[in-house]
Amino acid sequence: MFRLGAIWAQTDAGIIGRDGDMPWYAPEDLAHFKKVTLGAPVIMGRRTWESFPPRFRPLPGRMNIVISRSATEAEERDGALWVPSLDAALYAARDAAGAPVEATPADTAAVDAWIIGGGSVYAEALSRTDLPAFGRVETVERTLFYCQEGNEITGDTRAPELQLANSAGNCEVSSPNGCWRVTSESAWENSENGYLLDESGTKNPMYFSFQCLERLS
Repeated sequence: MFRLGAIWAQTDAGIIGRDGDMPWYAPEDLAHFKKVTLGAPVIMGRRTWESFPPRFRPLPGRMNIVISRSATEAEERDGALWVPSLDAALYAARDAAGAPVEATPADTAAVDAWIIGGGSVYAEALSRTDLPAFGRVETVERTLFYCQEGNEITGDTRAPELQLANSAGNCEVSSPNGCWRVTSESAWENSENGYLLDESGTKNPMYFSFQCLERLS
């Protein structure tokens, strides 16, 4: 079985987007995203693809797979493979991967393909356990952003809610997105050049932490 991961950045309130863009500038997260996903197929929706500046499309060093209702079958376009559904994207990612990567479950290097957005693609992928060739999303990499108290960062797109296991390894509340445990978490750091944007466009200091999670059930 191939291993599927999902990666995103969010505020501590769960915001991942506003008006089709991300309400922050986070160079540390961009570097982390590249390091984690480089060499593996990345799967995204059309709006996520369009949110990248044209000079950065397709993302280099990765097979770019774009899900769009405008694609009736798989077709090459603008340096990416466009497909009509998540299932079609996963079949393409499987074929590109060739053979499952052998590694420990908590090692993100073992992930054969990554879901990178947007909200509806995350929601479908995380809620299903019948994904072709992959079964389900087993690994999540997320960057958490914290803003100083009183400076709320709002948005219209939210990250998937993940239920975290207790010390006994159980989730007390069932969730369609499964039960998860944190396998690694970096110390909070203050971004030197990054910032969070509030609705007025004011740049607010940004604190960030990288977190890796493994699915238990």
